[in-house]
Amino acid sequence: MVAKGKKQKANGKADFENKARTLRFLSQCFAYPNSAFLPNLRKRLREITGEKEKAGFEPLLRLFGQENNEQLQGEYTRLFITGYPNTPCPPYESVFREGRMLGSCSHKVQTLYQEWGMTAEEGLLDHISTELEFLAFLASAATLEAVQKDARKTFHSFTADHLSQWLPDLSKELKDHARVPAYRELAFLLETSVPFRL
Repeated sequence: MVAKGKKQKANGKADFENKARTLRFLSQCFAYPNSAFLPNLRKRLREITGEKEKAGFEPLLRLFGQENNEQLQGEYTRLFITGYPNTPCPPYESVFREGRMLGSCSHKVQTLYQEWGMTAEEGLLDHISTELEFLAFLASAATLEAVQKDARKTFHSFTADHLSQWLPDLSKELKDHARVPAYRELAFLLETSVPFRL
């Protein structure tokens, strides 16, 4: 029985770590597509140990690789930064939920980050990439006995109070407005790959 308990514990730890790696990969997908973008995505994909997740993300990586950087940068700018006449997919929780930058959502997530010893640039506090990175951090923290309970509790409350409140809307807007197939695929993967439970 002791051996079985240890094996389950090891499997649980590996599962949390794989969730963390999956979230870091998705977070990286929202980085500006400069020359380091694809190499960083490839590195993040290699770190994922779950075969199902890895197989699900490989087509996205191929789609990103089929576009040249200039096309990706133009699409990224149009979707997430300065689309005309408006930005169709602003990647900020405050914009989706409050209609403005640096709203109360960003201050609430900043408080959570500080409680866990994390920092983020003020303009990126509630950016989708930052929020996914924070979930990845919590999934990793859930492998440590000393903070496991608190990490799981914060993971659940953060997803319930923040990410689940706007990620489905971001995903829908991304599907509706993306012209580059990679970003449409990313919208689908957001819906199917973000674990809302630990």
